[in-house]
Amino acid sequence: MSEKTESAVKTESTENTEKTVKTHYDMKMEKRREAKKREKREQAVWKCAGIVILIAIIALIASFPIRKYLAMNETVCTIGGRNIGRVEFDYNYHMVKNAYINNYSSVLSYYGMDINDLENQMYDETLTFRQYFEKEAVDRIKQTMALKAELEKEGYTADITGQYEDYAQTMRDAAKEAEMSLNAYYKQSLGEFATEKRIEKLVKETLLVAEFSDYKQNGFEPTDEQIDARYTEDADDYDVFDYKMVRIDAELPEAPTDLADEGAAVAEDGTYTPSEKEIEAAMAEAEKLANEAESTIFENGEDHEGEKASAVNYLIRNWIVDPSRKEGDTTVVEADVTNSYYVVGFVSRYKDEDPTLSLRIISTYEDNGAQILSEYAAAGSTEDAFIALYDQYAQDQATEGGLYEGITAGALPGDLGVWANDSSRAAGDTTSYYDANASITYVAYYVGEGKPSWYYTIKNILMSEEMDNYLAGITESLTVDDPKGNLEYISVEAAAQLLQDMQELYTPEGEGE
Repeated sequence: MSEKTESAVKTESTENTEKTVKTHYDMKMEKRREAKKREKREQAVWKCAGIVILIAIIALIASFPIRKYLAMNETVCTIGGRNIGRVEFDYNYHMVKNAYINNYSSVLSYYGMDINDLENQMYDETLTFRQYFEKEAVDRIKQTMALKAELEKEGYTADITGQYEDYAQTMRDAAKEAEMSLNAYYKQSLGEFATEKRIEKLVKETLLVAEFSDYKQNGFEPTDEQIDARYTEDADDYDVFDYKMVRIDAELPEAPTDLADEGAAVAEDGTYTPSEKEIEAAMAEAEKLANEAESTIFENGEDHEGEKASAVNYLIRNWIVDPSRKEGDTTVVEADVTNSYYVVGFVSRYKDEDPTLSLRIISTYEDNGAQILSEYAAAGSTEDAFIALYDQYAQDQATEGGLYEGITAGALPGDLGVWANDSSRAAGDTTSYYDANASITYVAYYVGEGKPSWYYTIKNILMSEEMDNYLAGITESLTVDDPKGNLEYISVEAAAQLLQDMQELYTPEGEGE
């Protein structure tokens, strides 16, 4: 064996010996070194993961204002080629919804409407309330756009600064009364993204368009001939009626009788539900009393005087307005829903010729009636002087020079109504009245008697109809596009129309007539 080979063998032998002869200490230290390596690797992994998580959290937080911005500036739909953003659409949606609730607040609960759950309640056979308000909001936007274009075309201007300041102050006062922040109140009242600043332009636009709308409608004043023609055409709607009436209620049993259903009993709460036979027997007795009362209806009936057809009970309305009806006619009408009978005696039908009143009225939100009248006297106590003061002080400038025509008895508040309806009242008389409940001062100038109420009723209807025709014309070209499907009412109405068309297509001719 050569020296080189021997040396190599010795070296290999030595290395093998070193590998084999490891103490427990060596092994312990080696494990510790391996553990430190693993710990470093894990720390590196977790450090990297932590950075990723931190970045994700930062990105999520940063996305809040971005998502809010995107939602707020979302295009809900396109009307007449113009994108309608979320703030504008929600403003109009809440305006029509709030107006509906305010107008019908006294009967909504009667119809079972829950204003906090519009999503699941039906407005009609096709649309939910929410879908109906969507549709009304779109119509409102179309009208606003069209009227704004028209007023710009005509060069119409109006100072609505004071009206906007009154609106903004009203919102601040309402928020304070509701113990809410102003932003929270705007959000609740006019949409998720509504603030005083964001909707200022929309409110001012609404106020200006409303002024222009009144200006246009006042320009549609009909002639006396047109008013007389409408009266002749629809006299039933404008005449008033005098009649006598008494209601005879059936005396339903409050406990089981011989005609009760088997096992019938008074409920734990003390109520009793009569059987059909018991109700029939009670109604038969009530009918006898009603027939007897018919002969004395003009002596014992309750007076109903000057009622329009719309105010007459629907069960007797057709009988009352029948053109053949004459003084002395009587009838008995069954009301099965209320288990009663109506006994009616016809007295007369006529056109209400009682004159209305014409006044100029300044309304303010301050108790300053005496001050205004003092300035009026100093200015010469003329109608022109009063008009000038109206332009200066009136906070509700709804009419030209504060002139209100066609005012009926009882339409004015408190002592102002008593003053205006005094038979000694003469043109040029003035007074002031402070309504403490509403915190409003009314300063009135008596112009004189006006035409009868039926005349103004028809006049206002004809002007409204002309305004509707005008609006239909200027909005006709404003088509609605909803590429994202945000407006449910469009697809719902389309489906309903398709179903109707199919039913008509496949219904044999003459069937269902």
